[in-house]
Amino acid sequence: MKKTFLSAVLLLSAATQTVWADTVFSCKTDNNKYIEVQKINRNLYEYSFGSAAKKEIAIRNSKADLLGRSDRWQGWGRGRWATMKFQNGEFMYTVDAGFDSVTHAVGSGVLVERRGKEIARFDCTSKTAQANFDDDDFAW
Repeated sequence: MKKTFLSAVLLLSAATQTVWADTVFSCKTDNNKYIEVQKINRNLYEYSFGSAAKKEIAIRNSKADLLGRSDRWQGWGRGRWATMKFQNGEFMYTVDAGFDSVTHAVGSGVLVERRGKEIARFDCTSKTAQANFDDDDFAW
């Protein structure tokens, strides 16, 4: 009994060390959809879009792939921003969060492109965006 319990605890402990999810970004859109980015582990991120009851889209990209595609604020100007560009075949989903240090305006949402052409844009509703791009590689 003790061996079984100890084995279960060790397996659970190992699983929690390798797989965890932190919310990097979330918001609600005007059409009552939710945009969310989760950090699954230190090398994997997931973008999702859909209703509160069901994800319509869920895409996972590696950190290395995201860093190769995403733009980062270089420290110039009054606006601070961060993006994460998730690719799914010929579609690109660019999650962005921005902050104007003078007006304190915040803008965020997702831009959807197919083969480099914009096909949709979903903006976050006022005061619903929660951006936590705290990973040094994505931070502003």
